[in-house]
Amino acid sequence: MARRIGTAVVVGSLISLAPAAALAEHDHTFMMSDSRDPASSEISAGVSIEAAQFDNGTYIGSYQGVLPQISWMRGRFGASATIGLYHLEENGLAVNGIGDAMATAHVTVWSNAAIETGVAMHVMVPTGSELENLGMGHAMAMPSAWGVWRLHPVTLTASAGYNRALISLDGEHHDHGPMPLVDPMNLQEVAWNAGADVELGAHVHVGGHLLGGIPIGMGINRVVGGGRVAWGTSRVSTGAELQLGLAGDPFSIRGVVETALRF
Repeated sequence: MARRIGTAVVVGSLISLAPAAALAEHDHTFMMSDSRDPASSEISAGVSIEAAQFDNGTYIGSYQGVLPQISWMRGRFGASATIGLYHLEENGLAVNGIGDAMATAHVTVWSNAAIETGVAMHVMVPTGSELENLGMGHAMAMPSAWGVWRLHPVTLTASAGYNRALISLDGEHHDHGPMPLVDPMNLQEVAWNAGADVELGAHVHVGGHLLGGIPIGMGINRVVGGGRVAWGTSRVSTGAELQLGLAGDPFSIRGVVETALRF
């Protein structure tokens, strides 16, 4: 596995639970090998399709989403953008609309043959409707740090970040609880992620991860677990993941299928 591809995977995961791209859209890069000149630019385009069921005590229902993504990388630097298109059914009411848009910039700070570390900045723009439970209703800033350790055929990843709403948190705005339904997040929290991937051969990988958010102040502690299988070459990759909401009711179960093409 190329070091730069591991970078893209971890950076994608750092977004944590907002939006759904956090769990799906970036994992496709895990399967791509790096055969090009690192001094040249690279663009990849991908899409994730997901379906989930939820029951958090206030809302019960399901949603389906399509999340296109575009990514750019050059040497140690990279950026990506994604937005979700959703069909949401909550307490018997069905709505269609877009979710919050996410933009990410990341840089590899230090790397060798086995270990790589870096930092990232994620910004979420409130393009989704808060009233329809498709968006947070305000912008979020999410700086983070990540690390990758490789011992073939195993790759371990870990990350930690700070997610904060770009509004006053001193009581001027009430705590609306984790939102939106399509990927809940607290107004202020510590995001974390830890995972492992094993190469089986024939371009096939299997892996799993745990991720979540620990609220700072009021909020709900959330934990999600997922297992995935993926196949890919230097230009195209496809994967599938099954995720379970283990704490905090982000969802009961969610399935994700993804594919990506690298140029």
